[in-house]
Amino acid sequence: MMAARLLPDRVRGAVIAAGDMPIEPRGLQCLAALLGLAPAHPRVMLLQACTPDDEAGNEDGLDGLLRQAGAGELSRHLLRGRSDASEPELVDMLERAQVVVLASDQPLRLSTLLGGTGLARAIRRRNVEGAIVVGCGAGAAILCEHMLAQGASQGSTPRSGGAQLAPGLGLTNRVVIDHGSQASDRIGRLLAALALNPFALGLGIDAATAAVIGADNVMEVVGSGGVTVIDPAEMADSNVLDLTPGAPIRITNLRLHALVAGTRYDLDFRRTLA
Repeated sequence: MMAARLLPDRVRGAVIAAGDMPIEPRGLQCLAALLGLAPAHPRVMLLQACTPDDEAGNEDGLDGLLRQAGAGELSRHLLRGRSDASEPELVDMLERAQVVVLASDQPLRLSTLLGGTGLARAIRRRNVEGAIVVGCGAGAAILCEHMLAQGASQGSTPRSGGAQLAPGLGLTNRVVIDHGSQASDRIGRLLAALALNPFALGLGIDAATAAVIGADNVMEVVGSGGVTVIDPAEMADSNVLDLTPGAPIRITNLRLHALVAGTRYDLDFRRTLA
């Protein structure tokens, strides 16, 4: 899925990759900071992917947090099948949204529901027109052109087959995102993914933390945790193509950054900014 084309008189809205938002002050403060990037009391649309038989709709209190964080008009929509993402009324409602929040228990659930639908096209178009798009928790991965769909809990050592890439929404092609709660597992999955796609940067995002990517491709960290950035631009060697499934991957000469709130990082030039 490719991003919509930016018109000369438009400024693309922020693309925000957020970790899980706990129902506690840390999560509330992070969401409040994110909604503060939009106009006051913004119209927020929350799209949550869930299984067809999930009556609760993955109820996790995210809608309540968004209201407390400053959302004006909030609409919450459950996506249980691809037909839900093809409803013309839903696309019409999205046209009015100033902030779109994508949430799911796993990235593949979102991508299989949204991929190729009118709703996916509308999300990309609204981002070009200035709307902020937030991927929360597992929903953060789908923001990327190359989505880290899933990976094994393998510790910090990358292993062949330890990461699976799939097409995402394509709002950014600069990064591959892992939101997993265990930092050591994130490192292993990201390294496995970057061995397959060394063009991108790897981002590992803590809970109650977000990476805000502006129209200029400068990323700023918001929240109480950290964002790990792995830069494979100068990768010297990898044996990923010669391995059997589960074998450890050799990958050398990477750069790693541990960024905290207020830190800015240029995704184009791959450097921190003052």
